[in-house]
Amino acid sequence: MAIEGYYVVVTDCFHGETIETIPDFATFANKYPYESVSKDIDATIAHLLAKGVSKDSIAALGFCWGAWAIAKSASEGVQWKCAASPHPATKLEPYIFAGDEEAMLGKVECPFLLMPAGDDPDNVKPGSEIVKKLEEKEGMSVPFDRMVHGFVTRGDLSLPDVKEDAEKALELATDFIKKHC
Repeated sequence: MAIEGYYVVVTDCFHGETIETIPDFATFANKYPYESVSKDIDATIAHLLAKGVSKDSIAALGFCWGAWAIAKSASEGVQWKCAASPHPATKLEPYIFAGDEEAMLGKVECPFLLMPAGDDPDNVKPGSEIVKKLEEKEGMSVPFDRMVHGFVTRGDLSLPDVKEDAEKALELATDFIKKHC
């Protein structure tokens, strides 16, 4: 993204903590409810604005948990210009935070590109009610059926098919953001 001329900020909503320090995923994820995450998102947006980035041109790119953070923030009023997420884990809304995933994603007003892996839930794949609602707002879902969840960020890039699909997902995300920003 930076090579394309975008000002890129990577936000560490976990403040240096990793799944290795708390190996139980539910315990780990519960440490980061939206109330704490929203402060990091607000700080990131404030930083971008201070650097001269126009408020109406801020896009979000989130992997796995990051898709939930994007969708949740958009459902709570953050006005992303657009968003893209390989192997989205929006299912965290009901499973970890006892919320309604479909209602959350239904409140997303920006174009949102989901790129689910083959083992990701069907509700983030083409034809689902969630995706139909996103399509009404210029969003879409492009599945990577031969991949497993995490293929972009944790995939073994020495395997030709993983490398090819990880590169394709990042290219799709870049093209989607270029189109909408």
